[in-house]
Amino acid sequence: MTSKWMACLLAGTALAGVAHVGGAFAADPEPVRITVISDLNDDLYDARSGRGGVDATRMAVADFGGSVLGRPIVVDALNDHNKGAEAPALARQAYDAGADILMDVQNSPIATEVSKVATERKKLAITTIAASPALTRAACSKYFYHYSFNLIAITTATANYLMTQPQNKRWAMIGEDTGFGKAGVGLMSPIVTAHGGEVVKSIVIPQQNTEADFANALGDISGANPDVVAVFDDAAKGDAGITFLNKAKLKATITTALLYLSDVDRVKDGYAGVVAAVPWYWNLDPAARAWADRYAAAHNGLRPDAAQAADYSATLQWLNAVKTAGTTDADAVIHVLDGHKFDDMFAHNAEFRASDHMVVHDLYVAKVKSSAQLAEPHGWFDIVSTVPAATAFPATTECKMP
Repeated sequence: MTSKWMACLLAGTALAGVAHVGGAFAADPEPVRITVISDLNDDLYDARSGRGGVDATRMAVADFGGSVLGRPIVVDALNDHNKGAEAPALARQAYDAGADILMDVQNSPIATEVSKVATERKKLAITTIAASPALTRAACSKYFYHYSFNLIAITTATANYLMTQPQNKRWAMIGEDTGFGKAGVGLMSPIVTAHGGEVVKSIVIPQQNTEADFANALGDISGANPDVVAVFDDAAKGDAGITFLNKAKLKATITTALLYLSDVDRVKDGYAGVVAAVPWYWNLDPAARAWADRYAAAHNGLRPDAAQAADYSATLQWLNAVKTAGTTDADAVIHVLDGHKFDDMFAHNAEFRASDHMVVHDLYVAKVKSSAQLAEPHGWFDIVSTVPAATAFPATTECKMP
C-alpha cells in the first residue's frame, strides 16, 4: 500500500505545473518577467519612484491584458537601497531568475552598473530616473535605453527659458563638490553667457553640506545681487538648501537641476517660486490627468511623480514591441524599438532614438506654486513653457552604437 501511495505521489508531483490539453499534457508557458530595480526603503528615493514605480509597472501589465505571446507577465521587484555597489549583483540575480527586462533602475551610478550587466548578458534594461548623459553618450549600450530625461536636457531647457526674460541677466551658481554638482554648474554657465548673461558668483559647497554651508554661500552671493540663483545639490540636502535660500527672501529666482513633485510635497513652501524643467507633470493635459487619477485612486490620493509615469509608459512600449517582434529576444525587440515613434500619457512627440538609445520627447518648464496658490492637493506645478523634443534632446556623435 505504501509503495502504491508513493508512486501516486511521485506521479502527481511530476505533473505539477502541467495542463491537460486535448487529451495530452502540455507544460504551462514560462512567464514573461519584468524586474523593477529601485529603492523600496520608504524614503525620498522611494517617493520619487520606488514602490510607486513597481505599482505603475503592474498597472501597465494589467492594462496590456496580463499576458503576451500566450505567456503570463510577472512583475518582480528588487531593492537597490540607492547603492550603486549593489546594482551588478541585483541585475545578475534578476537575469538569472528569468527577467526579460530590467525597469526603473534609478540614479546614475546604479544605471551605469546595470547597463554594463545588460550588455554582458545581451538583455534589455530601461532607466526612467537616472540623470547621467553618459548613458547615451560615451557609455551607451545597444541593450540599454534612457527614458524620461538627462542632466543636459533639463539644465539646457531651464537656462534657455530663464534667459528669454530680460530681468534674468545676473546669475549665481551653488554646486556641491560632486560630479553632479560640478556638471550642473558646468552645463548651465555657458548657456547663460551665450545668451548675454553673466555668472557673477560660482560657489562650491561640501558634498555633505549643511544649512551653515548655504548660510555662508548666501553671504557670498548677496552682495552680487543676482537675478537667478542655481542650486546643484542632491536629495534632502538640496531640499534643505533651497528652503533656506527661499526663507532668506532673496530678490532672485531660484532654479535647480532636478525638480521632483514628491520633494515639493515633502517640503512644500520651501520650493515656492522655484523654476525648473521637468519631463512630465500629472496635471499636464487630459491624458496625463486621467492616468494620474487612476494612480491616485489606488494610492490614497497621492499623485504620481514623473518616474512612476515613465515606468508605466516604458512598460507598455516594451510589451507592444515584444508583441510585434513575436519574441522577448532582446535583439529582436531592439529592432522594433529603434526609431519607434509614439505619443502617450507620458511622452509627446516621442521616439526611441536609434543612434544613442535616448528616448526623446517634449520637456516642460514648471514654476512651483506656494501653498496659498494650490487649487487642489499636490497641484504644485504651473507649466510655463513646452520645449520640443528636437530642441530638448539634440543628437550627438559621442555614442558608438554597434
